[in-house]
Amino acid sequence: MVRTVGIDPGEAAVKVVELDGSYRKTRLLRVHVEPLDPAAARPEAVANAARAALDSGMRGEVHLAYPCCETVLRTIELPFKGHDAIRKVVKAEIEGEIHSHVVDDMVVDFHELGPTAENGTRVLVGSVPKEGLRAQIAALTARSVEPETVDLDTLALWRTAHWAGAFEAPAAEPAAAAPGAPAAPAPITAVVDFGARGTKVLLVEGEHLVEMRALRLGDGAIVDEIARRTGLPAAAARDAVRECLATGGDRRLEVDEALPATGGEAAPAAPSKRSVTVTFEEVEAAQTAFLQRLARELVRYLTASGKASRIQALWITGGAARTPGLGELLREVFGVEPRELDVLGHLQHDLDPEAAADLGPRLATAVGIALGRFGGPAGFDLRQEDLAFRRGFERVKFPLAIACLVGLLALFLYGHQLSRELQMLELQIGRTWQNPAEPNAPRQFHGMLNSVLAGGWFEKPQQFRLEQSRGKDYRYKDLVTELEATPVHRRIALVRSKLEAVAQQLQKESGVYEDVKLESGLAVLVRFAQMFKAAEPELGRYLMIKIDLNMKTPKRYLEFVVAFRNSDFRDRDGAVVRAIEAEYAKPDSPFREPEGRTEKRSDEKLFKGDGSTSGAYYIYRMGVKDSFDPFGGGAPEVR
Repeated sequence: MVRTVGIDPGEAAVKVVELDGSYRKTRLLRVHVEPLDPAAARPEAVANAARAALDSGMRGEVHLAYPCCETVLRTIELPFKGHDAIRKVVKAEIEGEIHSHVVDDMVVDFHELGPTAENGTRVLVGSVPKEGLRAQIAALTARSVEPETVDLDTLALWRTAHWAGAFEAPAAEPAAAAPGAPAAPAPITAVVDFGARGTKVLLVEGEHLVEMRALRLGDGAIVDEIARRTGLPAAAARDAVRECLATGGDRRLEVDEALPATGGEAAPAAPSKRSVTVTFEEVEAAQTAFLQRLARELVRYLTASGKASRIQALWITGGAARTPGLGELLREVFGVEPRELDVLGHLQHDLDPEAAADLGPRLATAVGIALGRFGGPAGFDLRQEDLAFRRGFERVKFPLAIACLVGLLALFLYGHQLSRELQMLELQIGRTWQNPAEPNAPRQFHGMLNSVLAGGWFEKPQQFRLEQSRGKDYRYKDLVTELEATPVHRRIALVRSKLEAVAQQLQKESGVYEDVKLESGLAVLVRFAQMFKAAEPELGRYLMIKIDLNMKTPKRYLEFVVAFRNSDFRDRDGAVVRAIEAEYAKPDSPFREPEGRTEKRSDEKLFKGDGSTSGAYYIYRMGVKDSFDPFGGGAPEVR
């Protein structure tokens, strides 16, 4: 169910109610009444009281009543109809009717009173100065009380009377008018709220509001007169007046005597007391004066409205509605018997009878302002323009939109900057360039790619050519075609990959690889000489007949033939084999062990010389590594 909180700032006390349910079945959950703090400014005092009410457990949508006495009311006639059309022009039309304020500094709303004879519309316009309204809303917001709507207290009173059934038609049917006679005017119901500082009067035709007025006169005038005569504080004077009217006797009070301020550091004297007697005659005289003045104001208003003779019912409410002698005055002024508007009688509540009897007449405005969310007659919307209510997202919606626009602009500028940087990088790397005057000319490239392809090196088949599996070679024109189809940032990498493929192909054909650390066969021969030098003590005299070094892939080798004389040639051959195996074991050796079977020698050829000389030829074959450190430090130096 909907739950609402209605705040009536009042004139002497703030009334706050919490309702839930529906328009016809409403429950009063909580009520909070707190006197206004005379030491605080009115907006802050109302805000403090509202905060205290919410802290007591109230929750729901907050709605605020605003005093009609601070509103400029004017009735104007417009030559057209239509709520939306009236809203467009009402502020401009009312500007000439208000002389005490600048209309641009006011919140303006209206209520349609009815049609005019010329098929136009009579409009009741309410204009509220923004300064006071803004101060009240700001004070509430500062205490985390955010009213979603603000309406006039008189319109809240109209809603309460409608909800309580004050405007229901009587059971008896009116007499039929004679044929041709004009229709009798509809009866009017008056609703009057009596407060401490003001009196609110509503005239309602059927259920339609036709007049409203706020008179700056309440029963506080009686208290003010007694306080002026006796010198009592306002609170003490109010209590004395109530007791005198209730008992019909005098009231004797003991009050502190105000002492003059003293200088120096002397100890303050004890406050003195004085006795004050408030007599019933004084209160009665002040009350009579108040009632007479109220009667004059009401008669003046009803006479000006021209509707006094049509009033057939009178409902009264408010904190001063039970003032003695008020009933007789109203009966004489309005010509009908006044009836008290029973607000709590139409509410479900848990109040005890004494509290209900005391609070009943004082809650009409607070209940009416809280009922606005449930339905009933529509009131004014005073939260307009810069005072409009905005929820959490609505408050940041405009700044967020501006922030998004700024962010999008910054993103666009950043993207544009990145696009320009990308274009510059593409020009530096090698964007395609085509001469507009020669559309059939070969494509060219900017930047680094232009420097790489310039000079015609790639155009020579003997320098740049890749053999492909199907017999068609990959040449310069194929490279250009592939470069055009490749994204700019990958073009240099493409040229590099093609050059690497060409280099591998040439290395395969030539047997000279880029990663072989041996610059020539000299290092192999040096290590070979070092190996034989180390084995000479065991070899003795020998003859190196042949040395064959092959540095081509796939198998590199060193083959040599040695001849040994005398009968110990096989022992000396074993020394050579041991020297070869020792060389294989060295990590920095350029030689590798042969694959498959151990190749110590390929053959032994015996020979016989003159006389008894004999010996043998030995053929040795050693594999050469593809990569090794030339002249490694593990071998002894050859001098």
